[in-house]
Amino acid sequence: GNEIALHSISVNTNPYDYWKSLDTEGWEREFVDERLMVAKYAKVPARDIRGLRGPFLFTGGDAGFRMLHHHFDYDCTLIHKRDGPDDAPVFPFTLDYGFRKPCMVQECPNATYPGLWTVPLNYLFGKDKIGEDDEHGHCAMADACLPQPETSKDTFEYLRFNFDNFYNTNRAPFPVSLQEASLQGQRTEERLPSLRGLDPAKGRRVPGHRVRGARLHEGPQAQTKATLSVTALKKNLPESTCPKMRNVSHYPTTLRGGERYMRICGTTCPRKLTRRVNNPDGN
Repeated sequence: GNEIALHSISVNTNPYDYWKSLDTEGWEREFVDERLMVAKYAKVPARDIRGLRGPFLFTGGDAGFRMLHHHFDYDCTLIHKRDGPDDAPVFPFTLDYGFRKPCMVQECPNATYPGLWTVPLNYLFGKDKIGEDDEHGHCAMADACLPQPETSKDTFEYLRFNFDNFYNTNRAPFPVSLQEASLQGQRTEERLPSLRGLDPAKGRRVPGHRVRGARLHEGPQAQTKATLSVTALKKNLPESTCPKMRNVSHYPTTLRGGERYMRICGTTCPRKLTRRVNNPDGN
């Protein structure tokens, strides 16, 4: 299934200066306030928003992880370097003894955070070898490996290649982490069947279970209860918290220029459409 996680309010595009210098209170303003915004305007219960991924895969080191440890259950930002497709991925783990892997995006946490889980971004690999060294290109996000697949068949073979690597080594959870931009553009419709897990040649699903990030640390027993059955999923769906007639907020002008419309699950629109920190109510 799917869940709502966080990615920061500002998504500040000056990652090195801004995110590296942010203190723990600054990380709280970015993420704890974002949870307040999602709970207020999307009606997602705050208790169900349990994890995050740092923007540009920055975590802020101990400043960010102190915030995580105090407010959330898991992080999904830290990268695990694999030397090649046959190198086994790692399972989600706690930071009871700290982060003892190579730090791929500075800064990484140095302290221990008992009970806080990390759902690692294991390296994925392109199906075909490239470059003078004749090696598989690697990536932490599934839409970043080169050469990028163009057709549904290419996409399926790329995903299946990596799925098989995970399945045939230790069966660690296989993530498909994507940026929104990868689901836009002319080739999106060609890729979507494979992104849904369908074999374009045979029209059937790749075997496996879909598990929400928040369940990955509940142990193998909880994970094996996951199912791809649409009927079973529908039975477990919570009641919608949104009114049937959703309110549409209209903003004639915005900081980025032009007018904007925003649907909310409520009756009172925020006065301003803003991504500024320290203003979760949009006043």
